[in-house]
Amino acid sequence: MEDEDEDRRRVAAHIEWQKQGAWVVVWGAYTRRYWAFARWPVPPGGAVVHATDPEALYAEMRKTERQYDFLRWRYGGR
Repeated sequence: MEDEDEDRRRVAAHIEWQKQGAWVVVWGAYTRRYWAFARWPVPPGGAVVHATDPEALYAEMRKTERQYDFLRWRYGGR
């Protein structure tokens, strides 16, 4: 189980790297889920998503990015 957790921690680190620091991504060994915390300005309380696998986590992250207009913040715009 420890090796499996280490692999999932590496996956979480890779996802965080791919998102260029816009999210903090961790593997929850107790919850058996990936967790992502938004690092750009979002309403009070922040934006936190979780999923059991990387593909589902990416989907939740994209949904949240659309909800909170991440691209406008990241790249500017009207």
